[in-house]
Amino acid sequence: MTKIYNKKVSVGSFLKKGVDFKDGDLLEIANEGKEVEGQFGMQDLFLVKFGDKEGNVGFNQTTINGLVDAFGKEAVNWIGKKVKAVKVKQNVAGKFVDVWYFAHPDAELTENGFIMPISKEKKTDTIEYPEGEVSPEEIPF
Repeated sequence: MTKIYNKKVSVGSFLKKGVDFKDGDLLEIANEGKEVEGQFGMQDLFLVKFGDKEGNVGFNQTTINGLVDAFGKEAVNWIGKKVKAVKVKQNVAGKFVDVWYFAHPDAELTENGFIMPISKEKKTDTIEYPEGEVSPEEIPF
């Protein structure tokens, strides 16, 4: 039987988490990302810039969910946006390891993922109803 080889395509250099950048650093997203086959399945890699350094970083699903909420579904619109590196110590397969997330600089990590704080300008005590809808105060009973 003949041995079959598949070509591996280089995805470029990587930035080392905790070495090239630290927890709390702001990085700039430099491309719309690409999905590549990794050691543990498919990975979403994004080119990021930090100071004079540039390299790929894997974004996990929690990161992607937060970026969709912050910047929209189209990753091309993420290019040029700043993201904050967030390091969390988590138990993975019985060992505590550093897990890295990347989020909008104002987002807060909660048990439900990253959320944006409520803007003081948007916060109101009254609910606005779309035209044609009746507010509860207008109901006569």
